[in-house]
Amino acid sequence: MRTSRAVLLLISVLIALTGCTFEWQVEGPAEPALTSVGQGDVPAGTFEPSAASAALAGLAVAEKTPLEGYERGCGEGEGCVFGPAWADVDRNGCDQRNDVLQRDLTDVQVREGTQGCVVVAGVLDDPYTGAVLPFAKAEAAEVPIDHVVPLAAAWVQGAAAWTPEQRALFANDLTNLIATTRAENSAKGDSTADEWVPPDPTYGCSYATVVITVKDRYALTVTPPEAAALEGLLATC
Repeated sequence: MRTSRAVLLLISVLIALTGCTFEWQVEGPAEPALTSVGQGDVPAGTFEPSAASAALAGLAVAEKTPLEGYERGCGEGEGCVFGPAWADVDRNGCDQRNDVLQRDLTDVQVREGTQGCVVVAGVLDDPYTGAVLPFAKAEAAEVPIDHVVPLAAAWVQGAAAWTPEQRALFANDLTNLIATTRAENSAKGDSTADEWVPPDPTYGCSYATVVITVKDRYALTVTPPEAAALEGLLATC
């Protein structure tokens, strides 16, 4: 403590003698970002198509295991194998849902007194459909956050063997989260790429790159039909 005070005193004396002024800046947490892969926007860190193709070839191919033991609900008296929804796992002072909204929406408005965190309004350009719709906090359910690799799919393709901590990190990983419409989120459900693809065909390439990036990062398996579907989507890049 005394050393720190001495250093500050010395800096003050030097400033007074030289007449120089300094602007002190403290960097906050890095803003989540989107990048362009193929024909659409994807979370930062997503593979380029060529890298995704190589990663797909390296994924283990296996049939899905039983869903036994999976429980997503986190209400009172319920278990939740992937932990509480939207934890602030990156410790930036804002939960993951609001991080995604700030990343994926435009014309974002935030609630005062929340340190720029809680999104109350904005506009979503839905990557899955190409539809544009307004977001309002009062009707937040209209713009849910999709797990690109669904939690239930992850469970039957490797996550059942993870620790609770690993599953909580996966469930809140921004690389695997995209804002979309309620209708499309419901239509997709727990489907893998052989069972569902984005209605907007121009997003197929980007969707595949996100799925493969996440599966590669977490060493999740793919089924033979899923691998074929992902390969077909990459062919559109």
